[in-house]
Amino acid sequence: MTDPHNTPPPSAFCTGVANTKTPSHRERDTDYAYVVVQLAPRYRVILCPQGLQWIFQEQEASHEAPWRAQEYHTSRASLLKACGKRGFLSEPNVEAVLRALPDHVNQLAKK
Repeated sequence: MTDPHNTPPPSAFCTGVANTKTPSHRERDTDYAYVVVQLAPRYRVILCPQGLQWIFQEQEASHEAPWRAQEYHTSRASLLKACGKRGFLSEPNVEAVLRALPDHVNQLAKK
């Protein structure tokens, strides 16, 4: 598998946030390089730096607070279930991004 630190995020699976700063490689940062989809202002899904799992994150309530992992997923089905349970699949573009992910995170390296 390629090292995410040396490879730009796969555009089909990481939408990121428009940003003029250099993307960060720290999962807690707002400008993290491997954001898959922004679900809501305080919720997002990222790809871990090693490319081994998708992480459902929540941003702490204070201004510019760090993002914290809530759940870890290796399958698209599990990630869709977690996002659906929280009502995030009502946005068509969010659901489309998540459904475009491979069945399992280890298939990202094969694409």
